[in-house]
Amino acid sequence: MIAEILCVGTELLMGQVLNTNAQFISRRLSALGVTQYHQTVVGDNAERLEEAYRTALSRADVVITTGGLGPTVDDITKRVAAKVAGKALVLRPEAEAMVRERFSQYHKEMTPNNVSQAMFTEDTAVLLNPNGTAPGAIVQMGGGKVVVHLPGPPREMEPMFVDQVEPYLRKRSGKALISRYIRIFGMGEAMVDERLRDLELGGNPSLSPYCSTGEVMLRATASADTEETARAMLEPVVDEVCRRLGDVVYAVDDDDRGSLAKRAVGALKRKGWTVATCESLTGGMIASTLVEVPGASDVVKGGFVTYQSVAKTMLVGVPAETIERYNVVSAEVASAMARGARERLAVDIAVSATGLAGPGGGTEAIPVGTVFLGISTAERTVTIPLRLSGDRARIRELSMKNALDALRREVER
Repeated sequence: MIAEILCVGTELLMGQVLNTNAQFISRRLSALGVTQYHQTVVGDNAERLEEAYRTALSRADVVITTGGLGPTVDDITKRVAAKVAGKALVLRPEAEAMVRERFSQYHKEMTPNNVSQAMFTEDTAVLLNPNGTAPGAIVQMGGGKVVVHLPGPPREMEPMFVDQVEPYLRKRSGKALISRYIRIFGMGEAMVDERLRDLELGGNPSLSPYCSTGEVMLRATASADTEETARAMLEPVVDEVCRRLGDVVYAVDDDDRGSLAKRAVGALKRKGWTVATCESLTGGMIASTLVEVPGASDVVKGGFVTYQSVAKTMLVGVPAETIERYNVVSAEVASAMARGARERLAVDIAVSATGLAGPGGGTEAIPVGTVFLGISTAERTVTIPLRLSGDRARIRELSMKNALDALRREVER
């Protein structure tokens, strides 16, 4: 099965909106074993959109669109697809009921033009949208080809794709595809590839790497006639990856939504511990990332952003003489920050970060990218020196990720 993504919206062409939808759908299609050769972005122009549809349908079995399902005159995605299919749009009662219910839930008045969101061809399979007012659709285009319409906002598009489109694609493919996601922190892409190259060259199961700042994620996928067979094929590959890479593998999940923060929160819950943070250069990033995890309130008690030296002394009791003697970017200050946060909030463990993110301020003794992390428990307080590179944003993000990794390792020690 070949799929093609067609993202609709002039705002995408102009760079006003970042096209994260194509990235999300591409990753999910790849995990399903669905082939892609092309992606297209087209503006809100009926003539160019019609041309894009016809081109995509000439080379793909499934065309997946995002955007253009709203009630305004420039929302032309469905209308042009219906024209290409040679079919008329009609009001679908079940879709209208959904749109009206959503407006009622939002306590907003539904204007007459919103009825257009419930217009589809008669043989369309309507996809309900629990997160917005625009239903999606699976449109029969003839010759066994379909167009899948998805809303533009990611918070609406992503759950619709996962919950409704993926089951349709699995059924259409006639194969069972199982994926596991292996998340790695503390080993670079080149070293991962060096250790796993023979496994990456395998056909089925397949092993594909994806990289983000400081992390590598491997997607292991097996295809078979049944889920049981696919899982049996996949298990020894995942086990071998974990054996070769060791403890830099911090999670093996059934989806690609794992994270260092999720692992840390899970470890804290299992141990029954609470945590506090004390941050300088990361400015609250560690705490913010932790509380993005559902259920983090069970373990995250609070945090301090002590950006200036005086705040470190006032809020968590770092002695001014320690800062004066060792410099604010030092192991001594990092340990005092972590210990002070733990004591002030009466938690089981605290993590701190102090460093120099740049671009200016570096010296020969303390260059930009020098970071110290602190971890404090009732049993011990330790510091972790880091020498990071890159721009300010990268140094801050890597500091946060290293802090989360250090936190989960200490909890699991």
